[in-house]
Amino acid sequence: MPANNNGVLPVCTVSTPKQSSDKATKVPPSVLQEKVTVGMTVLARRRAMNWQRGKIMEIVKREDGGLKYKINFDEKGKSLVSGHHIAFHCVPKVDQLFVGARVVVKCQDNEFQFSPGILAELPGRKNHSRFLVFIDDHTPVYVGLPLLHLVCRPLTGALDDIPDSPHRFFMRQYIKDWPYPHLTRYRAGQSLNAELNGVQQRCEVLVVDCSLIQVVFQDDQHKEWIHRGSIRLEHVAKFLELKNGEEHKAD
Repeated sequence: MPANNNGVLPVCTVSTPKQSSDKATKVPPSVLQEKVTVGMTVLARRRAMNWQRGKIMEIVKREDGGLKYKINFDEKGKSLVSGHHIAFHCVPKVDQLFVGARVVVKCQDNEFQFSPGILAELPGRKNHSRFLVFIDDHTPVYVGLPLLHLVCRPLTGALDDIPDSPHRFFMRQYIKDWPYPHLTRYRAGQSLNAELNGVQQRCEVLVVDCSLIQVVFQDDQHKEWIHRGSIRLEHVAKFLELKNGEEHKAD
């Protein structure tokens, strides 16, 4: 891996790659809504970032006409949740998926836990036929179809289900910009600043994988994957600050 003697490689630009029109949809496809019934195995929310498998024991109709679902979890415990906090256990069909869809992803290091997120890329040549998902904690992951699960009854504005945070702001901008999301260009060996634990810290790019980079932080050698348009990247944060300032001036 090439060393970087002066700390920063000379070029870091913002690109807006175009994706093929059939992959660049953020409009929900016209498919029939699948039924949710008593006895069905689903994935349900236990905590904000922890969904688990369970069975629907009862469907409760509220006074306002809305529905709640009593869940009996496989790993013990029960809960009463709304339709946007349960996901189908079965693997979705590709034609049901679109950029902006509310999904749940199986955690690769814990077979009993799933995490909620937003679908950010559909499979194509540029991402080696994988789905990109942003987990609600801003973690980006490339996954195959078997790890994806559609939320049963997502909110009309699926992003409203993300806890209020910089990540929700990022996702709103990402969906607004799609299919031309902002992506900074990096290469292996480049040094840059990225946010870790609330502070911009020095790190080095180890691997570039389509829309993601794997970096190692200099202080503690911590490694992680970051999206090339993430607000954690100092270059992106400065770009968005400048962009927002220009938009305010225009108003």
